[in-house]
Amino acid sequence: MSPLYEKILSALKEIPLVDVHSHISVDHPQVNDTSEILFYHFLRREVYSAGLPEDDFLVSNASLEKRMAYFFPYLKYIENTATFWCIRKILEDIYEIPHGELNQSNWKKIQEKIKQRKRDNNWPRKMMEKAGIERSLICGSEWKKKNLEKYPFLSPLFENLECFSFDPERTSSLLDLTEEHYGFLPETVSGYEELLSSFFKEKVKGGVSYFTCFISSSLKPIKGGKERIEAVYKKKTAGRGLTFEEQNILITWLLYSYLEILKEVKHPAQFCIGAWWARPGLRYGESYVLTNHHLIFDLISVFKDFPDVKISIMYAASSLSQELTIISRMLPSVSLLGFWWHTLFPSYIERIIAERLEALPANKWIAIATDAYSVEWAYGKVELVLHCLARVLCDKIEQGYFSQKKALWIARRVLYHNPKEIYGL
Repeated sequence: MSPLYEKILSALKEIPLVDVHSHISVDHPQVNDTSEILFYHFLRREVYSAGLPEDDFLVSNASLEKRMAYFFPYLKYIENTATFWCIRKILEDIYEIPHGELNQSNWKKIQEKIKQRKRDNNWPRKMMEKAGIERSLICGSEWKKKNLEKYPFLSPLFENLECFSFDPERTSSLLDLTEEHYGFLPETVSGYEELLSSFFKEKVKGGVSYFTCFISSSLKPIKGGKERIEAVYKKKTAGRGLTFEEQNILITWLLYSYLEILKEVKHPAQFCIGAWWARPGLRYGESYVLTNHHLIFDLISVFKDFPDVKISIMYAASSLSQELTIISRMLPSVSLLGFWWHTLFPSYIERIIAERLEALPANKWIAIATDAYSVEWAYGKVELVLHCLARVLCDKIEQGYFSQKKALWIARRVLYHNPKEIYGL
């Protein structure tokens, strides 16, 4: 590493961070055993790809010894991946394993250290401090109040992947979410809009200020007139099948209704775009990149209809980066978020960072959205992004694009000030 790189990386690690999208459990933020580090679904897909049978044995009730023995023959094939780089950082920096090298003679030592920390109620706080994370928004639909009070650095981010998405190919939608909550659906569109508003306002009143949802690549936004929407709504609630056009009218209306509510309560909209997963025929964790460039262009009109709603977008397809970067460059309300799922690899991360540095105002993007399921994995993913950010900033400094002082000012924006301002933290 060059002296400049070491200097910039060291400075980045002194900046507090805000993670605006994770899956850390407020009930138990740390891992329970070694398997929750090694067999996290993101890495399981890699060992399955390398040839390990996809029989779910790694996450079965078999002893950890048997599962580790099943895993080790495939370890050599994945040690080159960025996902495993994160594991090495976790093992080296947290569990003091030299160079983060995992082998059959040291994994039990790691397991013993994890068991010790599992009993430490202060461990989640220590880990967040080590990662530099001041606050993490954690996905879920329910959170125990006593645990939120116990871990004040974890804040609710409402998510319901089954019903709270804007996807015309799914039979479930916000209609199902509200019907399950209230036990009925109103007869009219206006009645439902009031019910949906009550649902989200109840969430806000209960302490949930942030919401995240998925926009499917199959969506074709169609703004139907009042009578058409009413007819589609009545057809849907009567249990009759909708045509694909009618389904798009329904989903577009629900999207607009949701954004109207966020406009009223003055909270940001976090959207995820560009992935295909949790579908019939797909295994757990199996996912793909799926893009629809027409959708991205269609969303411009949607976003322009809500200039007062802060739109925060993360995407799993690097091929969407230029389009969304230019949308963010054109529209004050739209900002970009992190490096989601299949973009969380250094070659993509660094290209996207460079693109944003060159094209966007410094207050229009956020660097950290770990998508992590534990405080340990949050550390590993933060380390990956910080190393990538340091490399890109060094390149720009050496090119004379900006000074070290300006580089670190921008870093503080994207790591801390931007998420605080965009999410009102």
